[in-house]
Amino acid sequence: MRSRSPSPSPLVTERDDLFLDNGSRVAVIGGGPAGSLFSYFLFEMAERIGMELAVDIYEPRDFAKTGPQGCNMCGGIISESLVQLLATEGINLPSTVVQRGIDSYVLHMDVGTVRIEPTRREKRIAAVHRGAGPRGVVEPRWDSFDAHLLELAKGRGAQIHQERVEGIDRDGGKPRITTKRGTSPGYDLLVGSVGVNTGALKLFEEMGAGYRAPGTTKTYICELLLGERTIKTYFGNAMHMFLLNLPRLEFAALIPKGDYVTMVMLGTGIDKSLVDAFFSAPEVRKCFPADWSPPADSCHCSPAINISAAVKPFADRMVLIGDSGVSRLYKDGIGGAYRTAKAAARTAVFEGVAEENFRKGYLPVCRSLSMDNRIGKIVFGITSLIQKTTVLRKGLLRMTAAEQESRQRNPRMSDVLWDTFTGSAPYSDVFRRSLHPVFLGRLLYETLMGVLPAGREGGKKEDKVPFGKMGELGKIYNSGEIIVRQGDVGECMYFIQSGKVEVIRESDGKDVKLAELGQGEFFGEMALFEKGVRSATVRPLGEVRVLSVDKRLFLRKIHEDPALAFRIMQKMSRRIRELDKELGDLR
Repeated sequence: MRSRSPSPSPLVTERDDLFLDNGSRVAVIGGGPAGSLFSYFLFEMAERIGMELAVDIYEPRDFAKTGPQGCNMCGGIISESLVQLLATEGINLPSTVVQRGIDSYVLHMDVGTVRIEPTRREKRIAAVHRGAGPRGVVEPRWDSFDAHLLELAKGRGAQIHQERVEGIDRDGGKPRITTKRGTSPGYDLLVGSVGVNTGALKLFEEMGAGYRAPGTTKTYICELLLGERTIKTYFGNAMHMFLLNLPRLEFAALIPKGDYVTMVMLGTGIDKSLVDAFFSAPEVRKCFPADWSPPADSCHCSPAINISAAVKPFADRMVLIGDSGVSRLYKDGIGGAYRTAKAAARTAVFEGVAEENFRKGYLPVCRSLSMDNRIGKIVFGITSLIQKTTVLRKGLLRMTAAEQESRQRNPRMSDVLWDTFTGSAPYSDVFRRSLHPVFLGRLLYETLMGVLPAGREGGKKEDKVPFGKMGELGKIYNSGEIIVRQGDVGECMYFIQSGKVEVIRESDGKDVKLAELGQGEFFGEMALFEKGVRSATVRPLGEVRVLSVDKRLFLRKIHEDPALAFRIMQKMSRRIRELDKELGDLR
């Protein structure tokens, strides 16, 4: 908790004023994921210490609209690890937002195709639209992801201003905002979360505080209308990744959603000729119906994405988050928004809003992301080498196919590829695992064996029955099944996405009902903190959908951000109080 000097010098008094207190006013420019998550966490953390704040979010777009008016120019994939972290933060993604839960991905190369599934057969990657859908949608069937987060921030108390900010200046040291309606009074904190595809970053650069926008490169995103039935037949619940030896193309993916498939391309100087070459590749053609051809009027864009961090994304009473500051290289931009937004909110509430406060509490998170991105460039450099080397592509395919066919307990190549392409783990972790002697030994063996004429080829594209329903995350359980069994060793906790469960303890041959839990609640959390066996059995009451959170992921994130455990400890404390009350009633 912050402390203040009782007899400060005049200079210290000025610094001492740079704290948020009851009634402080905060402006957030940009209502995308970073701005909405910052506001959500700011209110949540302020509530913990009894502080009331006023937050204004300035966002000119209407994310509930289709086409460019609501689009945030993103592939729309929420990584496995982020889905789990959001659940622990109390943010569940409803089926009205998740257009398709992804349970696998298919890797396509000229030497073969292989389907890669995670060890836990559960949908923990979400495919969403950032707005209400592409241009041309008449009646949106799903809600906007960005609008969902903005509503969460609004529900906590944020005021939404659908205005474009035209100027920023300071009045007596406090930032002010100018829109067409006029100039606001001074704010105690100004937060920039405008992304890199807007001219608003220049407003922050012109403030003279030393901020410089991140370095960027162009990508290409296209929305392909195929219809739900065609997507189910040809794509299922799998992302389709392509490592093709096409000049200037680093990476491409096809992401199935509701009625659309989102095509994402990363490379150098992406133009019409490269897009045409991609769609003409045999590996791509086989993913579509034989008579299909790319429509000329599809909704598409060429947004900029971060490839380097901003310079000095903070000053007195000012901080820039998300893409405005630093993001994850090529992957999981929403995850970068989550990390920077929470770090900035935590710093503002518990440490202060002076430049030195953000340097101490916020900058380390930015540096961590930047360092990981440097390693990410090495990872993608290796990927590029594989793309250009036939013998390496064959070795990669053989090793992955062997792991998937035998369902190895430790599928090293499959896990490395999964985390590289989905953004579900830090690049440093991916790189470290790829240097393991066993990994390198297996890759070398499969590469050498692939040179032989009789070498095993990779797996073919399969049509597998998808797990669960199209628009839902987690796993479905029905009456009669057991989710958690008393006496088993636990390695994860569970969040209830929909439905209800009952908690049963077996004692003297009888079942004693301890509790009934519903949507938004969790169980099995003791497995994250101790090595003991499950203390009770949990079974569904009708159909229930639950999302698991891995012990290793959670504990790693706890070390990075201890506040992540607050909600769980709060719930455990509440349960202990309820148990004490019940025991008192029995006495």
